[in-house]
Amino acid sequence: MAKQSMMSRADFLKTLVFGAMAAGSRSSFAQNPPPLQPGELTIADLRGFARVAGLTFTDEELERVRRDIAGDRSEFAELSKIGQDYGLVPPTIFRALGCESLGPPRVDVRVARVAPARPKTDEDIAFLTVNELGHLLRTRQITSTELTSIYFDRMRRFDPKLLCVVTLTEELAFRQAGQADREIATGKIRGPLHGIPYGIKDLFAVRGYPTQWGTAAFKGQVVDENCAVFDKLTEAGAVCLAKLSLGALAMNDNWFGGRTKNPWRTTEGSSGSSAGSASAMAAGLVAFAIGTETSGSIMSPSQRCRVTGLRPTFGSVSRYGAMCLCWSMDKVGPICRTAEDAALVLAALLGRDSRDVCSVDRPFFYRTPRHLEGWRVGVMGDLQASYVRALADLGATVSEFRPPRAIPGLSAILTVEAASMFDAITRDGRLSLVVENEWPQIFRAARFVSAVDYALAERVRTHLIEQYRAAFEPFDLIVAPGNGGPMIYQTNLTGHPQIHVPFEVRPDGTYVGCSIWAHPWEEAKLIGAAHLLQEKTKFCRQRPAL
Repeated sequence: MAKQSMMSRADFLKTLVFGAMAAGSRSSFAQNPPPLQPGELTIADLRGFARVAGLTFTDEELERVRRDIAGDRSEFAELSKIGQDYGLVPPTIFRALGCESLGPPRVDVRVARVAPARPKTDEDIAFLTVNELGHLLRTRQITSTELTSIYFDRMRRFDPKLLCVVTLTEELAFRQAGQADREIATGKIRGPLHGIPYGIKDLFAVRGYPTQWGTAAFKGQVVDENCAVFDKLTEAGAVCLAKLSLGALAMNDNWFGGRTKNPWRTTEGSSGSSAGSASAMAAGLVAFAIGTETSGSIMSPSQRCRVTGLRPTFGSVSRYGAMCLCWSMDKVGPICRTAEDAALVLAALLGRDSRDVCSVDRPFFYRTPRHLEGWRVGVMGDLQASYVRALADLGATVSEFRPPRAIPGLSAILTVEAASMFDAITRDGRLSLVVENEWPQIFRAARFVSAVDYALAERVRTHLIEQYRAAFEPFDLIVAPGNGGPMIYQTNLTGHPQIHVPFEVRPDGTYVGCSIWAHPWEEAKLIGAAHLLQEKTKFCRQRPAL
């Protein structure tokens, strides 16, 4: 059987070689091709596609291509049938720079110690940090069941205005909270997240509850398994309160339930696609939330909703059981009140998972820094910005940073991978049910990006990664205004970690936040710098006037 297969392949290659040798001459076959059958491609069809690709072929070349494609189409139709399973993700492995020298996967996170007394009001409790709530739970000033009830009450009160909750997981939450209370009462402390209530983006599967991906095309879908993130957080003793909204198929803040709102200004959307995670966090409906990012889906809503969002280095957290949009770019990260809360959540999520071939075992060692002396910070934008001056006051040496030039055409990586993942609904007509955003036209347009051009974009991605390695080399950290704008897509392609830091509100009422990047696998540095910035302004203590 192996020999026959090799001969078949050899014959195929021979055909290609002789076909190339014959190019330029018009064969009798090309002059008198056999009659087309109904539904067959024509030379005119292929000429149109070649024009889209910017190529020119002779009629004889196109005829040879047409005959090859005729066989391919039936084979691709079989592939499409098998590919209906949304759990199928290519075994393609992307690794961020430095993965080969990570060292032992030791995780050791120690944040600033806090010892608050229980606040007098439920609202004051709801806006405490994970670190502070953990102290109240461990000292038994509050129970996880009480805390869970406080957050559910706030969800019922404010979600009709915000539209950030898709599904309450109430039965599950009280079961988990009760277990946490019993364990804490006997002195069994699982860690800093034990008994802490959270919300999870509704593209993660939680057994027994719908996982609807934000669009009517998948409304009512139930995935009968738990995602890796849910299992990790359950092991850490955290309490799952709700599935939170996302823009349809992970774009913007529009979903089948409406538009998720920004708690600071409810006349505008919360941005996306981790729309509900950021909105619920800002409104004090959860103690922390889980989001995902492919190109800004944690950073953008964190900026809009004025919360702290962390996008870890690509491969840090398993994506098993989550909707895949772009297998070489999707990342999982926490959205929290403070940077150090994000460190505590990230520590619980780390670890290789054989079900996600891109996940890695990696170290994460964090200690609260006292200053930034000796740190070199590259600044994109205004060197006199308030957060830049604050970094300098903390001891950092700041200087201008110029990002590498954006390379056109690399957007094909995201759009082609996404169109491949949602090939089934493009073919069966359910794509017309995705009315919440522009994915339908993006998926359709992606069908006309050739496999060669997609592979070329992946090759040039290597060039982009090298450019960013060289540009980051002189610095420990890079800082930029807002969510980083033009650097978001580029650094998602390269796999760099990024954090959004809420900083201040100017006297004229405008909000100021910034983004910080570190080298791959160096989240501890950007979290430390973000923490010191937050300590300077205490903006994280402010609340929207709901």
